[in-house]
This record gives sequence, C-alpha cells and structure tokens, in this order.
Amino acid sequence: MLQAVVLGLILMGAPSSPGPLGTRALDPGGSPREASSQNQQASAQALEIPTVPEPTIEELLIQLERANGDSLLATQSKAFARFTQEVEAYHGWNAQRLAEGMHRRAQATWSAMTLALVCTRLGDSDRATRVLRSALEAEKDPVLQYELLERLGLAQLGAGKESAARGPLGSAFRRGSVNAGVVLGRIELRDGRMAQARAIFRTLLDKQPPPSWALRGWGLSMLPEPAAKSVPANPRTPVTPAP
Repeated sequence: MLQAVVLGLILMGAPSSPGPLGTRALDPGGSPREASSQNQQASAQALEIPTVPEPTIEELLIQLERANGDSLLATQSKAFARFTQEVEAYHGWNAQRLAEGMHRRAQATWSAMTLALVCTRLGDSDRATRVLRSALEAEKDPVLQYELLERLGLAQLGAGKESAARGPLGSAFRRGSVNAGVVLGRIELRDGRMAQARAIFRTLLDKQPPPSWALRGWGLSMLPEPAAKSVPANPRTPVTPAP
C-alpha cells in the first residue's frame, strides 16, 4: 500500500515530504541532474516487487499431500505447470515424481494418463500398464475408456510388445479411437497386408467430420510455401529510351 501511494505521488508530480524522494528535489542548492537521478532511483525502488522463490519438487509434493478442497485444485494446477516445465527440460525423473504425486491425490483418468505417459517415455512400461489398467477398472465414461485403452496399447507398443498392444488398440479402435486405427493401419501396411490396411483406413476416412490428415491437400498444406520467382525480362522486348 505504501509503495502504491509513493508511486502515485511520483506519477502525479505532487510535492513529497522531506525524505529520500523529496529532499534533494526540493532543495534549491541541489542540481537538477542530481535530483532527477535520485528520483529515478527512488522510483525504481518503489516499483520493485519482492520475488517469491519457486517451490522445490519436494515442497510441491508435500503441498500436494497436505492440500484439501480448493487448495488441492490450486496445488494440482501448480504441480502440473511444474511437471510441464520438467518435461520440456527433459528432466524425466523429476517429471515422474510430480506425476506420481498428482496421481496419488487425484486418482483420476487425467492423472493416470499423465503418469503413464512419462513412465512410457522413461521405459517403465510395466508401471504404465499397471496404472492404466487400474484406471480402466474405475472409469465408466466410454470416451475416456477408449482413450485409456489407446494409451495402454501405445505404452505396450513403445515397449516392443506389439502382440500385447494389438488387444487394447483394437478395443480402442472399435470404440471410435482414430489414433488407434491409424496405428493399426500402419502396422498392417508395414507387414504388407494391404486389404486389412485398406479396410482400416477406409473406416477412418468415412468418419464425419474426417480427421484433418484425411482431407484433400492436407499434406501439401504442411509444406512451406515456395519462394516467389522473379520473372526475367524478355530479351526480345526493345527498351524505349526515356524522352
């Protein structure tokens, strides 16, 4: 409050009482340059906002354990933001610790998928599989079920367990998962089973509205625009001299 009042006086040009902001400026013996410099320094000090250090991961985990009600939602949002930072910085183990803490409190589909994703990236497919299967048992929403099945299949596929991945991917595809269909279609295409691949991709193309990649010209839209070519002058065109 005091800083706001001081800043308001500076901006309005109101005379201040003798002190760090006003003594030299109102003293006829001081030079204008010196008074201006001191006022600028005082203004900078008034505008300084004390910085609060970011909590460490250990502190965030403790906050997650202790939070309740509205404070839990705010703490989870803060933890997820920090989780995103750790993922972008390739700090996988820190991200996993935060994901474990969030899922321990939330026990929700979003937290299960978040934890499973980071476990998959770290090569811990067994942990990812356990988390996703547990979430599947509790989830009743059909859309979220196929998203969990999709993530489960991708986790097993990423671990090199293609045979095990086909089951959950197939279940997700039957429930409407486009991503699962794309993965299964590519597997069939890779193995030379053209009829099966064609059947899967035809099903995806028939969806309304179709996926973006199924739209005509979508691939071309991903390419950079060609540089404009300059048209060379026709050498046979005579140049008319200026009058």
